[in-house]
Amino acid sequence: MGEELAKGIALSTAWVNGDMESWTALATEGIEHYALDLVRELSHIIERLAGELVLIEGPDCTSEQVLQQLALDAKSSPE
Repeated sequence: MGEELAKGIALSTAWVNGDMESWTALATEGIEHYALDLVRELSHIIERLAGELVLIEGPDCTSEQVLQQLALDAKSSPE
């Protein structure tokens, strides 16, 4: 449990600091070992983020709209 917490803190810290290179390396390591767990956790984070954005945007915005926009943005971003 302690190792998972440390990895979670490292991922969060890299994200907050905008260190996408470190975040990507840590996430890749997690994917290699715990792919489904990481995907599930990322899905939960994205769902919560969508809910928070709805609060900011107001009553005309839904979490479904936010998630659809995220999906569209992901499809259009260059790889």
